[in-house]
Amino acid sequence: MAVTRVLDEADIIEAFVRHTAVYAGHHVILDNGSRDGTLEILRSLKTEGLGLTILQNITASFYQKELNTYLYRYAARTCRADWVLCLDADEFIDDRALEGELTTTLERLAADGILCATVPLTNFERAADDPDEAIVPLRMRRHGPVLPVKKVFVQGRIAATTDIANGNHSATYDGVRLDEHLIPGLTLAHYSHRSPYQRVVKCVRGWSKVTAAGSAEVANRTSYHYRGLFEIIRDRPQHFFRRARFMSPPAHDELPVDPIHYRGGPLRYSTATDEPMRAIRCMVGHLETLAERHGRLLEEIPEARARTQAWNDEIREIT
Repeated sequence: MAVTRVLDEADIIEAFVRHTAVYAGHHVILDNGSRDGTLEILRSLKTEGLGLTILQNITASFYQKELNTYLYRYAARTCRADWVLCLDADEFIDDRALEGELTTTLERLAADGILCATVPLTNFERAADDPDEAIVPLRMRRHGPVLPVKKVFVQGRIAATTDIANGNHSATYDGVRLDEHLIPGLTLAHYSHRSPYQRVVKCVRGWSKVTAAGSAEVANRTSYHYRGLFEIIRDRPQHFFRRARFMSPPAHDELPVDPIHYRGGPLRYSTATDEPMRAIRCMVGHLETLAERHGRLLEEIPEARARTQAWNDEIREIT
């Protein structure tokens, strides 16, 4: 069984769900407040007959570990999953070098007493591929080396006291990090940056969620990889939007053409996306969520209203 948190993934979600369905009999997906058509695609896939459970939790601030753990435990307890595959919507199972079937491999690991398996990521890059190809794994065909970054697949039988870390990168049992067994020959093809506008949304929303969670998350350098581009877009947007190296896909001739075996079949519900307009919808939607949560805090917590009023009253000379 697979579990995934999603937020505004309309350009990739159908291909991801169809491909993952080859490896997982059921998929639990938690939507975090999508505005771009992701939910409509998911509902259509469920109506078609794919094994999907669709949940929703709208978060305005960083809250990954808690939601990752909730999904894992939901799959283990409610759906009685033997193994839970913790995946993001831009991560496609690549089993070309795996000996045998993934299901058989996981059964063997369970028989050997392995509780937690890990799978490394390989970044696929935007390159000079066919822009009219709607299926992302068929469009993005060049990749770099296997990364040290890994995701976890965890046995469901230990769900009661097991937590899943931020990013699905590790798991703890009774507070102790589980030993991790690398599955030889298995990787996750990672399609993180699929267009410049999608990248902007990811960084702006990602870092704003960290700052909305408070100074402790910032000091902890949570999702720190978003901060640099966030600050460029905030302070010097022309350095991103008017530079070819950001806006135009590079050829990446130095990288091998080595696409995965996409196993999801054709798309039925995804439509051509106007990426700039989708980016605006996603960021304004996130802004609205933040504003609504701020307003609710003022309405429900008098101390919050008083503190905000004090901040509003602050006037200082700066020159």
